[in-house]
Amino acid sequence: MPKISPNPPPWLRTVVIALLMGFGAVLILFPAWLPEKPSLPMEDSAVEILQSALLGFSAALLFATAPHAGPYRAIYRSLGFITIAALLGEIGEAIDNLIDPLRHEYFIVALFIWTGLTLLRRRKETLHFIGFASRHPASGFILAAIILVYAFSRVFGSEAFWSATLDGQHHPDTPRVCRAYLELLACYFVLLGAIGYCLPLTRRRYRMTTEL
Repeated sequence: MPKISPNPPPWLRTVVIALLMGFGAVLILFPAWLPEKPSLPMEDSAVEILQSALLGFSAALLFATAPHAGPYRAIYRSLGFITIAALLGEIGEAIDNLIDPLRHEYFIVALFIWTGLTLLRRRKETLHFIGFASRHPASGFILAAIILVYAFSRVFGSEAFWSATLDGQHHPDTPRVCRAYLELLACYFVLLGAIGYCLPLTRRRYRMTTEL
């Protein structure tokens, strides 16, 4: 009698993971499914909260993984601080109201300076991690998030684009809403990238010190 393996075949795991990622990308856009009569500000609030939650969870995941990263502990902490900087940029207006007359940009600059100095002091580990990241699928999600924020959201979130496309026959909030949802999708990709970087360290058979 043939033995039945308790583990699914690799191709099936790949398909399931891909479907789950796609389902997550659709699920996080649920504020767009709200009926028209909650007002648009309610949708904006939900989007902002989701963006902050995704970035916050990504940073927490990186910080939690850092103690298990061996010589690359500082690299993971640096990635966590970069994610915190992105979170500060997302909720910058609220922070500015709390720390007036200071600005949230001061904290972002400080985080980037600290991160840059940390990576410079650990150049060998940084170069090894870059080599690891360049071969890891998670880097594709991070790159996609950067493209969404700095390319697509700038285009689809501009008044000029919608005026030229629809001859000015569009809701005045359309550019802002498109930009917000593209940034939300980017935050989801950041979370997937963080999971991808952290997941190998949870596998006992995977030795980061030998892979890098």
